[in-house]
Amino acid sequence: MSEPAPNTTESSTQRNARHASGNPEVDMFRQRLARSAHDVEAWLGLVNYAKHVGDDALLHETYTDALKQYPSCGQLLASLAELELRRGNIQSAETIFNSSLFNVPSIELWQCYLNYVLKANVDAQGVVSQPERRAIVKQCYKLVLDNVGCDREAGRIWADYIGFLSSGQTNAPYEEQQKTELLRETFQAAVAIPHLKVEEIWKNYDGFENRLDRATAKQMLSRTSPSYMTARTALRAMNRHWDAIRRHQPLHGIPAPPEWSSREIDYLDAWKKYLKWEMENPLNINDAGALRRRVVFAYNQACMALRFYPEIWIDFAEYLSSQDQHSDALAKMHSASLVLPSSLAVQFAYAEMAEKHKQPNVCKQVYEKVVVLTRADIDSTKARYTQKLDRLEKRLAQIAAKKKASDDKQEMQNAEAPAEAPLADSSSDSDSDESDSIGDDSGMDGNASDASGRERDATTVAMERAKRRTNVHVVRTKARMEQDLCEVREPYTLAWIMYLRYVQRAEGIDAVRQLLRRPRSDPPGYLTYHLFVSAAQMEYHVAKKPGIAAKLFEFYSKMFSDQPAYIVEYLGYLINSGDDTNARALFERFQGTSTGDSGDIWSTFAEFEYNYGDLSAISKLDKRFIEKFEHESVLTRLAARYSYLDVDTVAVRDFGFPYRKDHRSDAPGHGGLRRLGDDDADSGNELAAIAVGSVTGRHLRKEQLLAPVTPKRFVRFNTSALEEYDPVIEDYETPEPMSASYAGGGSGVSTNEARPAMSPSTPSTIQFLEQGDVLSYVAAAVSNVDLQNFGSRALDVDALLDAILQTRSIGQQQGQSSYRPLAYMSRQASHGGPPSRPVGRGRMSRSRSKGYSEYDDRHSDRRSFGSTRKSPHRGSFRRQPPYSRNSSGGGYPARSGGYDSRRGNRGGYRDDNGY
Repeated sequence: MSEPAPNTTESSTQRNARHASGNPEVDMFRQRLARSAHDVEAWLGLVNYAKHVGDDALLHETYTDALKQYPSCGQLLASLAELELRRGNIQSAETIFNSSLFNVPSIELWQCYLNYVLKANVDAQGVVSQPERRAIVKQCYKLVLDNVGCDREAGRIWADYIGFLSSGQTNAPYEEQQKTELLRETFQAAVAIPHLKVEEIWKNYDGFENRLDRATAKQMLSRTSPSYMTARTALRAMNRHWDAIRRHQPLHGIPAPPEWSSREIDYLDAWKKYLKWEMENPLNINDAGALRRRVVFAYNQACMALRFYPEIWIDFAEYLSSQDQHSDALAKMHSASLVLPSSLAVQFAYAEMAEKHKQPNVCKQVYEKVVVLTRADIDSTKARYTQKLDRLEKRLAQIAAKKKASDDKQEMQNAEAPAEAPLADSSSDSDSDESDSIGDDSGMDGNASDASGRERDATTVAMERAKRRTNVHVVRTKARMEQDLCEVREPYTLAWIMYLRYVQRAEGIDAVRQLLRRPRSDPPGYLTYHLFVSAAQMEYHVAKKPGIAAKLFEFYSKMFSDQPAYIVEYLGYLINSGDDTNARALFERFQGTSTGDSGDIWSTFAEFEYNYGDLSAISKLDKRFIEKFEHESVLTRLAARYSYLDVDTVAVRDFGFPYRKDHRSDAPGHGGLRRLGDDDADSGNELAAIAVGSVTGRHLRKEQLLAPVTPKRFVRFNTSALEEYDPVIEDYETPEPMSASYAGGGSGVSTNEARPAMSPSTPSTIQFLEQGDVLSYVAAAVSNVDLQNFGSRALDVDALLDAILQTRSIGQQQGQSSYRPLAYMSRQASHGGPPSRPVGRGRMSRSRSKGYSEYDDRHSDRRSFGSTRKSPHRGSFRRQPPYSRNSSGGGYPARSGGYDSRRGNRGGYRDDNGY
């Protein structure tokens, strides 16, 4: 399946012409597509808008442009073909079919083609009756089923084909026999494939055989039943895989370049699991060719859905190579290289596959293409940022010119000011009236000069502010430019390294030296040091010429002297090649780099000295190490010295570095402890800087759970600037208490007797709080409020809050519920003792808890037991407590009890807080 490369090139004139449509909605979608050509929502928005307004020209243009980005999307191809057929462009529709049918295994596109053939061959009655036309339709069905008949959704095509064969008319017995045999073969082929209509077709096949001959039907069905059962079982497993695929697929199934989100990774994993399932031969196919065709069809579907995922294309080509389909594998990689021209993995895999098949011209073409494309990325990035920087420089020049003009104008005004001073002095000798008028005029002139001065100051401040903003913008633009250049330098360097490797394998080291001249001529900033390290190592290992390798390292050390990573590679080469003298000289030359940058150089050289140096040199180096780095000490140097590779027994067991907060293993030169901690030093876990390979088993797992969080990664709130909140509360004067009747239950006070006046601090009110009866206290206190002077304080807030906080523990023993019936509180408040009937633990029996509300420990709801009376609401029954509070503390039937807002009726329960 050869894939056309998406045509993404478009001139600015064409793009502007397309954007100037005059329709705001269309322009909005096109502007989004100009920013991102893979904005699926914008493409679908344009399509839906064109369909809504009935603009076929816009719809055709949208489909055409979208297919340049997604040429293997079967939905778009089928929609465009249907549009062309509806508009009467038969030739255009056939062009789409001829160019895409065999390259895109889409059931929608093949169904569209089948419908086109059927409509072209039906008669006036809507059936295909003529033998010639039936032969054409029959061939079309066979073509469709040969290409997409194993699709999961191909069941409707199999069913339509069986119906088409059954509708055929026969004129002779042999024709009837041929029709029967063809139908049987079609049925047997359809029920052996796991598609969505396999059970329906099996039922039809069962009826077909039984209508022909019941005697032979059982024999025929028994032969086909194993393949049907296998297909049905495989369909269930296939449905699970496809459910996972559909659950994670992108919007409307249109492929998009991956951003490696969790959803996209799950989508890729779902496809790979399905492909693995297909290769495991769940249908028990004995024919290797048939199995290969089925797996190839699955891979083609995966490449259509995962068009922008390189690993699917590479896996597909590797599978074809494993099946001895080398030409097909190479063709598949060629298609992948066209679809993903910027994927280095695809390009390198394609070149290596061509190298295996002895096609050196293809290899060179691929590597040259990669080199050109990656260099073009660097050029475009530099050009883009150069234009931005040029605009900023022009803005700075304009600001400087305006400031210079303003300064020149100010100097001219200052030069003219002394000439006007004598005029002001002479005016003071005139008479008083004139002097007054002149004084007024001079005041107006002074105000005008002050205003002009303020205006000049404001202009100067604005220009300075604009200059600062522009300079900040310049700095940020340069930083972004360097960051983006780093991202495109590495692919360009890697392309040259892979190219040199191929040339060395194919043509030898002399060809490598000739080819290396090309990247060496690039301007500074295009390549990283990795290319020259690779070339020098190739001279040492392939050509066996350490002298040339050392010269290359020394030559490029001048170019990359500010990069410690290159110096570390150079130092490692000298150590490995046995050149100890030059290794020590190189260290002394570059050890003076800044402390943070030279840590790797010091660590590499320290490891060399610890392994192969004498003790005096080691002692001198350790002393210099401690003086150089503030986090180094004699202890850390001993830990680094008494280690080898990842063996850090002394540091872990004797010094306890993994458990000590005063040890920084991310400091340079810690030997094994430091080496394995480099990758995780900034992860926020201090234990990540410890040598994971050396601390194994229970030590690492224990400390991973107990390791403290690094404070530098989290912002701590500064509470030093906060002031203590100490509000001033006005102490209102307590009004004269007034005597009033108090109609409330639970206090033991009669409603008909005059209650003595109580202030919030009287012993009577405090008595309620001591008994836990908060509601009685509130009622008693509120009754004393002077309505004429409502600003007075009626409640003792402190006492009330203390009582509320302690209420749940009053009268509550272990095992008792927190809820009490109203009669319980009434008896406790009036008699000062516990209720006459004890409250048990958990749910009470009906005989012992009648009239009580008890909390069930096993449930969170409230269980109510009591008398039952007819409710006036729809004839329902509701539970009523037999007791309620009255003024004397006695109990009586609760139909005249207090109002409970939670139940919405009279006679409800209250808890032990009085609510």
